[in-house]
Amino acid sequence: MTALDAFRSILAEALPPEWIRAAAEQDTGELDRCAAGPDGDAVVRLIAADGWLTPEWPAAYGGRGLGPDDAVAVRGELRRLRIGNVTSAIGTAWVGPAILRFGTDAARDRLLPPIARNDDLWCQLFSEPEAGSDLAAVLTRARREGNDWILDGTKIWTSRADVARWGLALCRSDSSVTKHAGLTTFCVDMSAPGLTISPIRQLTGDCEFFEVTLQNVVVDDSLRLGDVGAGWDVVRAVLAFERSAGSGAGAAPPGSVVGRGLDEALAHFRGRLGPGQLDELVRVYVESRVVELNNLRGAVERSAGRGPIRGGVPYNKILQAEHTQRLQRLFVDLAGMEAVARTPQDAWTAYNVWAYLRVQAKTIAGGTSEILRNQVAERALGLPREADPSRDRPWREVTG
Repeated sequence: MTALDAFRSILAEALPPEWIRAAAEQDTGELDRCAAGPDGDAVVRLIAADGWLTPEWPAAYGGRGLGPDDAVAVRGELRRLRIGNVTSAIGTAWVGPAILRFGTDAARDRLLPPIARNDDLWCQLFSEPEAGSDLAAVLTRARREGNDWILDGTKIWTSRADVARWGLALCRSDSSVTKHAGLTTFCVDMSAPGLTISPIRQLTGDCEFFEVTLQNVVVDDSLRLGDVGAGWDVVRAVLAFERSAGSGAGAAPPGSVVGRGLDEALAHFRGRLGPGQLDELVRVYVESRVVELNNLRGAVERSAGRGPIRGGVPYNKILQAEHTQRLQRLFVDLAGMEAVARTPQDAWTAYNVWAYLRVQAKTIAGGTSEILRNQVAERALGLPREADPSRDRPWREVTG
């Protein structure tokens, strides 16, 4: 029996009938309702207890210790059934692998098992009001006092900060060197004294993003991730993991943050489409297949140990994000006037409009498409690097 077969046997017993039926019928709306309810929390706890939420992690840290092919297959099943979400993925798929790579044995022992069990959720304290696309320009300061570090600054666009137990913070620990060299990362307790979380309202009316202020927040040196001054290496790794997840990671057919794909469009609009609309649907379908196949190629590249550019990141993250926006726009276009003048009882179309608004952030989250195109140009195609006068100067000279 393969790992995937064993996992499916567990799920067949654990999932309620309506969840299994929704998966068989590819009813993404019902799948999302199942995953968001009490059954969803119970299923996540059940599979996490046996390491299935982090299938490739060593068993010592709460994983299954599976090889790349089996882990990709299991993660594909998780995605297909909507088990787990972005809230858990920040720890299990982005920050956790960085802790595995850069953390000390003590840090791994302390931080990884609660992530694998889905007990501790995480967020990323990276972007700032004046440091987004140029992330190395962060101003949040970290000064050392004995065995402690004192953090001061402001982070913004922090997803899930309201539910996170921990945050991974990128801070400037040395301004006498160049901006990339003077950075250090820390694991920050989100309930620490001096840390304030404020919501940011989105186009949808939801508040998934937050501003986080740190004023004299004390962090023990044991919670530093990586060497002092090596924070840029840690952040690049985390972003590569995030972009890999954002591109689909080869684990499942492409979908989106809103969980609505072409199969649902075909089922909902069947028999109601004109020739022009059918042409557009076919174009988006072909694009979805390109994304899916490129994800699978990326998984093979990564399992062979090749780097993120060869392995499908960031170029497939660009394609996936823009495809997601075109896909959700297609739903709105196909709905026609219903999307503009819907009745209060039309929950399907209301979700349609919400999904369209929600995905507008996809080409920003995890790295803007513009910056990622620069990376493809410079690192994959060998084109000249974009000019940056601040790159080789001590940071204190840049900021005055």
